[in-house]
Amino acid sequence: MHELAIATALAESLIEYMQKHNVKVSCAHVRVGLLSGIDPVALEFAWEPAVENFAGCGLENCKLKINQALLQHRCSECGKVFEFKNWQIECPECKKETLRRESGSEFVLESIEVEDV
Repeated sequence: MHELAIATALAESLIEYMQKHNVKVSCAHVRVGLLSGIDPVALEFAWEPAVENFAGCGLENCKLKINQALLQHRCSECGKVFEFKNWQIECPECKKETLRRESGSEFVLESIEVEDV
């Protein structure tokens, strides 16, 4: 389960941020793409044991909020951005086969909620 390694790396990054800015992180918001290879349910499950590995560092009550990123494409011809469905190969607007993926494979820390220490 590589989600545990991902959760651990995220916790390490948050601890580093807390130490640098003298704050406590109470919630981390991440965006996970459908094609990222990360299972959001497994990541949520892995968060608690990952945080437990750093007992006493201030993450004990930190929540992890996961948002699923849509699989979106942009047409290089007309610029239309749309949600990619049914493995279509052409733009629904101009019918050209000039699609470029815009989102769907990312893992992004979108924001954090902090409290002063």
